[in-house]
Amino acid sequence: MKNKSIYLIIAGMILMTGCSSVPGSSETASEVVAEEIEAPAAEDANETETTENTEDTSKETSENAETQIANPWKEITEEEAGKHTTRMFKVPDGAQNVTWSMNDSENKENPLIQVNFTLDGLDFTARTQYGAPEYADISGMYYEWTAKDEGKLGGWGSGNMDAKFFRYVGDECADLCTWYDIEIGIAYSLSTTAKDLDGFDIQAVAEAMYPGDDVFYGDF
Repeated sequence: MKNKSIYLIIAGMILMTGCSSVPGSSETASEVVAEEIEAPAAEDANETETTENTEDTSKETSENAETQIANPWKEITEEEAGKHTTRMFKVPDGAQNVTWSMNDSENKENPLIQVNFTLDGLDFTARTQYGAPEYADISGMYYEWTAKDEGKLGGWGSGNMDAKFFRYVGDECADLCTWYDIEIGIAYSLSTTAKDLDGFDIQAVAEAMYPGDDVFYGDF
């Protein structure tokens, strides 16, 4: 832009002195000035195009970064899951689409273990973490619960295992059961979501996941 202003001043000075051409050239002063002005204009256009390309590239890079966020969960086998806990839950009889996974992004020594499965038309997520803080909620569910209750889980802790039950009712319904084995120091959670959970009893599923008194895992 500065160059363009200089050329305009020169053109004015030439016209004021009555010069009609540049010495040694057949071109008129106006033609020379016009050529000189067009050059910076082309440079400005190139600068604008470069800026736009840079902005587009930055935007594309930012969008790619957002879509490439690492998944903290990695798929594992049930045997691998057992190496990271002392008392695992078992998958209920009749469950389908069973997948085990582990998240050690926050605690590599005592990772979060998860199993997903389908039972009686509902999808469930069960989690456990050895060494979790006392009565920690590891479910990862953050509803404003419609109803809360407490009770005992059959089988777990000889039937004396304290458990908490939560239900959310809205466009989507959710049920959650959490319990904590204070003698071992291990937290559990079981959750499901569906359009309608009326009449569903998540406690029965949690009790069906009790592995037995003599079933222990890992080397703790």
